Amino acid sequence: MQIVFLHGFAAGGAVWDQYRPEFPDALMPTLHFSDDGTAILPELTGPAIIVGWSMGGMIAVEMLRRQPQFVKGLVLISSAPSYVASDLFPEGKPLSVLHELRDAVAQGDLKVLQDFQKQLFTPAEIRDGWLARFRRAVGPSLPTEPATLLPQLAFLEKWRTAAAELSATAPVALLHGTGDVIVDPSATMAWQQFFPQAQVKLVEAGHALPFVHHTLVSSTITLLRGSHGA
Repeated sequence: MQIVFLHGFAAGGAVWDQYRPEFPDALMPTLHFSDDGTAILPELTGPAIIVGWSMGGMIAVEMLRRQPQFVKGLVLISSAPSYVASDLFPEGKPLSVLHELRDAVAQGDLKVLQDFQKQLFTPAEIRDGWLARFRRAVGPSLPTEPATLLPQLAFLEKWRTAAAELSATAPVALLHGTGDVIVDPSATMAWQQFFPQAQVKLVEAGHALPFVHHTLVSSTITLLRGSHGA
């Protein structure tokens, strides 16, 4: 069973490097988008479990929509049916917040990206050194150029889950931190509109749950894979 890891905004495939020892054959692509924010989806060639963090969870759902015959499980981490506030997810961010981020990125303001990284973690996690570890481990691989980040923001602005197009037959696990300030934890309830049988795990964490709670994510993937005998 193929495992595919999909990263969030302002990250890349290297953010999953710590999972490589347990899942050595996993795919960890760096996602790409057209200038208008259209996602260029990884193509599946066989059965797969898709693990998506934040924006990557949205891409995972797009892959389910496009290739439902291959998607045998979803692990959606710190993600939501839309990033900005919508009927699907009223607790999403105001559009003005995303536009402020877009304008700062367009001007090459690196401080806004540093501030975004801080928001990935709770104050307690920062005191425990998780932000510093994150920056040491994956900081050099994180994109900062507007040409990469602006299409991602365009995707986040317009993307909404298309409920009528989803197949809910694949098992779904929803993992979210109770202290997430980037995507409100109520996103788990919003996802359950589409995946009513989903397994939900709320943990004491911020948005960077895959980095802080490695064991939880790994065990969730292993359980899903085991349910298929792979």
